[in-house]
Parts: sequence; C-alpha cells; structure tokens
Amino acid sequence: MITLLKFGPNFGLPDPSPFVVKLETYLRLMDIDYIPKPGDVRKAPKKKIPVLLDGEQPIADSQFAIDYLKERHGDRLNEGLSEQDLARHHVLRLALENHTYFLLLAYRWLREENAPIMRETFFAQMGFMGGFVFKMVQKDIRRTVYGHGLLRHSWDELADLVGKDIAALEAVLGGDDFFGGAQPREIDCVAFGFICNMMVPEMDTPFRRLARASRPLVDYHNRMTERVFADYKEDMLLKG
Repeated sequence: MITLLKFGPNFGLPDPSPFVVKLETYLRLMDIDYIPKPGDVRKAPKKKIPVLLDGEQPIADSQFAIDYLKERHGDRLNEGLSEQDLARHHVLRLALENHTYFLLLAYRWLREENAPIMRETFFAQMGFMGGFVFKMVQKDIRRTVYGHGLLRHSWDELADLVGKDIAALEAVLGGDDFFGGAQPREIDCVAFGFICNMMVPEMDTPFRRLARASRPLVDYHNRMTERVFADYKEDMLLKG
C-alpha cells in the first residue's frame, strides 16, 4: 500500500504545500489507492515533504515520486502527447517550482501581514518555544529566498513578478479546460498545486488578488477541485 507523508489539511486546502497537492493530485487522477499520514520534515530522507512510501521504501521529492509511480503504474496521464508537448510542460513545471514557489514563500513567511498567520497556524501549539522555532524557520526561509535572488528586489518589484507569472499562466492555459488540453495531464498536477495555493488561503498577497481576478484561472481551479478534490470543495470552490 502507498502511503503519502504530508503536512496535512490547512488554509482550506488538502495541504498548504504546492508540492504535496501536486503529488496527491497525481495519485487521485491515476486512481492509485493511498493512505495520507502526517510527515515530519526532520525525519524525512531529504528533509522535505512530501515523501511517498511504497511499503517501507521511501521516495522523497514530488517529481521523483511521480516518476516512480509512472514506472510502476504506467504513464497514462501523458499518453498521446508529443515530445514538444512534454517539453513545454517540463518548462512550465520548472518555472512554477523554481520561481513562483520562492515568491510564494516570500509573501507567506516574510511579509509582516502574513507572518503572524504562519506563526499562529504552525507553531502556536508549541507554546513558548513556538515563537523561537518560528523565528528560526523564518530566518532560514529569508536566507533561502535571498540566495535564490528574489529577496534582493523590492516588494513592488516582486509584486510585478507575481503579476507576470499569473499573466503567463493565463496565457498558457488559453481557452483550454486544462493545462494539458481537453483533459488533465501530469502538468495539471503541478499547475493546480500552485494555483489553489495562490487562491484559497486567506492571506494578503498579490497572488490571491491577481489569480482570483482571472476568470480562466478561477474556472480552472474550480474545475480541478470538482474533479480531483470534491471532498474539499466546500472550502476550496470559489464563487463569482
């Protein structure tokens, strides 16, 4: 039996990590039975969540886990796609995971209006030590995003980058129902993991404002929610 080690539901989402939602979306689209369990980053093989367990075998990293599942269960989600299609999807995945993700980190953990939400949500149960641990995590994230290069820009410049990411997603989706075309493909696991994490959490970010202002992206989010996470739709579906 497959076990998915994840953070767990939060902010109205099946998980506050785009990478966990990505892998869980893949499992659901592929109809692979799995058991979700809370994971501990400190004990994870690469100090990252999600981790997939196939029996006792751990597969760390969402993409490595998906590649493993493709080897075991076939690559049904990508059937019929050309090499050019797959290359485009690969580039979109890299953009989301290596650029958009770090912008999302910055706005969640480092903006003064959102940092208290993160502290209260993830560290309040630790009591007095919670504030100390939060500061350590926040410092590590600040160092990571600065090392990436994004935190060397002003917040106005970062907001401009967010706008360009949202505009690019809308353009890539075009008039299709899914990023994979007429039906969800592997790339939709990635795209949905990020888009739902932009739109649903009640935080003051340009991600939330701009993504919710995009009718195509809102419709996509709702379409994927209905199809993959109907058990969460009461919290996830967007009105209007």
